[in-house]
Amino acid sequence: MTPSRSEGGQRLYSDLDIERLARLRLLVEAGHAISRIASLPLEALVRLEEETGSAPAQDMGTIGHPEEGARARSIQEFNDRAMRAIRALDAAGLEKVLERAAMTLGIPDFLERVAATTLEDVGQGWSERSVSVAQEHMATAVFRRVLGWLFGLYQTTSAAHRLVVATPPGERHELGALMAAISAAAEGWNVTFLGPDMPVEELLGAIAQARAEAVALSVVQLGDERAVLSVLREIRAGLPPRVALLLGGAGAQRIKAGIESAGVYPIDSLADLRPALQRLAAEEQT
Repeated sequence: MTPSRSEGGQRLYSDLDIERLARLRLLVEAGHAISRIASLPLEALVRLEEETGSAPAQDMGTIGHPEEGARARSIQEFNDRAMRAIRALDAAGLEKVLERAAMTLGIPDFLERVAATTLEDVGQGWSERSVSVAQEHMATAVFRRVLGWLFGLYQTTSAAHRLVVATPPGERHELGALMAAISAAAEGWNVTFLGPDMPVEELLGAIAQARAEAVALSVVQLGDERAVLSVLREIRAGLPPRVALLLGGAGAQRIKAGIESAGVYPIDSLADLRPALQRLAAEEQT
């Protein structure tokens, strides 16, 4: 299935490739391991359905778009089931819940209303000691696998706008950055994901090599506010003026005024990242 394109050549998606995810869901329900079929092209998934006798994936446009009330209940159920699996240290169960949520809801709702919400609940539970260190570590590992799988589903073209995503030096929490990378890929951007704790010099070198038009950083644990702002100013000074620098994450909200004065665009949430990228893409085309 080839995505349609905007006048500027960017790929247009409805959440994620709905047909592909719907067929993946049918095959998983028929007993196929997601790890073995996730990278197959759509044509291979169709053949596999025919070979295994899975029900054909019809009415693809309606899958992942139930009535809003039912959708909200479905989202809450996914959140509840994810937290139950985490508290039970059920890694396989958590992975299954997250995969099903992504395939049912589509990428924006999965990231913004299931993944982000569940991770916030885990963080809150850890601070209140109702979630153990072992449970938090297990959840982080499973989320990393599922998010990595979703990120790998996207194929980019050389014509796409280019974005580098990472966390700055000292920030080891990478899940927020990875969710940002997936959101950007869903908008048609060619994303280079560098992971956590990137030294400034290496980050700037990668941005130049990737010929990026924008950089998105995530900060969760702020630490020394002055040190973080100093690093951001150093990064901004090392970038060409045309390259936009975006900063999101829980820690970014605490230094919003400071980052704006440093020439950094604050991103309040994942839901705000997509329109910000759309504006940047439109500016590049003018």
